[in-house]
Amino acid sequence: MSRASLPRNGGIAEDDPESEGNMLPRKRSRSLAITFTSHPYPMNATSGGRSKSASDETPALPQRRYTVSHSRGDASPQKLSDCSLALDTSLEVLHKRVIDLHVKGSLQLTVPVHKKNVALPGGKKHSNRNWLPLHCVVIDTHILFYKDKKLFDKKASGSMRKKSGIEKELPTSEFCLESSNVQEIREHKRKNVVELQSEKNGVIWCQLDCQADYDKFKKVLMGAGAKVLNSDGQMEEDCDDDDDKGQVKKKLLAFFSRRPPIESIQGIIKEQYFGVHLHRLCERERLSIPSFVTDIVEAIEERGLDSVGIYRLSGNAAQVQKIRFKIDQEDPIDYSDRILWDDINVLTGALKLFLRELPEPLIPYCDLDNFVTAVQVNSEADREAQMKPLIKALPPPNFETLKYLLNHLTRVTTLGDTNKMMVQNVSIVFGPTVMRKEIETINLAMEMVFRTSIVEFMLRHFEPLFS
Repeated sequence: MSRASLPRNGGIAEDDPESEGNMLPRKRSRSLAITFTSHPYPMNATSGGRSKSASDETPALPQRRYTVSHSRGDASPQKLSDCSLALDTSLEVLHKRVIDLHVKGSLQLTVPVHKKNVALPGGKKHSNRNWLPLHCVVIDTHILFYKDKKLFDKKASGSMRKKSGIEKELPTSEFCLESSNVQEIREHKRKNVVELQSEKNGVIWCQLDCQADYDKFKKVLMGAGAKVLNSDGQMEEDCDDDDDKGQVKKKLLAFFSRRPPIESIQGIIKEQYFGVHLHRLCERERLSIPSFVTDIVEAIEERGLDSVGIYRLSGNAAQVQKIRFKIDQEDPIDYSDRILWDDINVLTGALKLFLRELPEPLIPYCDLDNFVTAVQVNSEADREAQMKPLIKALPPPNFETLKYLLNHLTRVTTLGDTNKMMVQNVSIVFGPTVMRKEIETINLAMEMVFRTSIVEFMLRHFEPLFS
């Protein structure tokens, strides 16, 4: 098309169906042809053409032709200013970059959001202010919003990402984060809402699904060049993982500092029995030995100590826990009921569980090393001389309970030929039960040997040590 054939209406004319390059059916659509001609020379204002030169003739200038198709079914014809006639392909370039990073699985951030357009650039209210479920992708200094979140399935492999159809769906909109403000909105009835504001894109609101996505979203936007503000309008500072851990630690300390001490709520809540310090149990019951220990030992001795493997064999774990639950709830238990407690190993298992769950064992942590040193003395007389004052120095509840327990175990070992539980067998079972270290070392095998030897020496020399 020559310059002389251009119409007078600004260079826009209905496209001739018989013209060269027109491939659209005339019945289905109507198109506009736009012809741009580049003029490297100044135009003559009076003649309407370029200034002539007597010596040369300028060849025909290159022309660009763009065709915009409008469907006849549109309710309102699309204005020319709304068409993508400008050579601005930044959205397509960003979309191609999203495709490349998505296939590689290295997108910076991709989360589902609910977006609301609040205001246009310049402050005018947006015509469509509804919340829209979209999928947000942050890339470099831009946010792209897509309709279908299935396109960004994190579980899909690289080959499956290529087939997800992301190439066919362009983003619905984008938001430039350069020189933008991001501010949290706490007064909104929705949770996890942030306001994004910039001169180029206006104002939008984004709601994240959960607190984790909300925190990650703000952190990524801060790294992309946005200025993140809190609800008071003050700028937030980026913090590393150590600062995050410090904040968590402060919150936990503040939470635990608000908890009332156990002494102030005694009588309000029911305190447990298992897992409570021995001296506290004795003070509560006003006894030198916890009543549970004496009651269950008497029940075991009434059943008979000739059961093969007594204390070595384990009882039914559910029945053992049932005893523990009843004791914690202060429910009376009839241990003589052989229908309910038909296995003696359930009773012995409950006693061992009680001793294992003491916060501090019968032989306290601070005294264990002294007992280990005493048991390594070669002479039995010297060993007894060093160990006896250590036993006498134990706290009264520990001393009385240990004495009562070992006295019971000596009666078990006297029937060793019948129950197959000799002194050494009983020591192996109760060594780790009545003593342990607060923090176990790597030499656990050697420690077990010493603990077994201590219990064995106490059983063999019970009378002189506890008299």
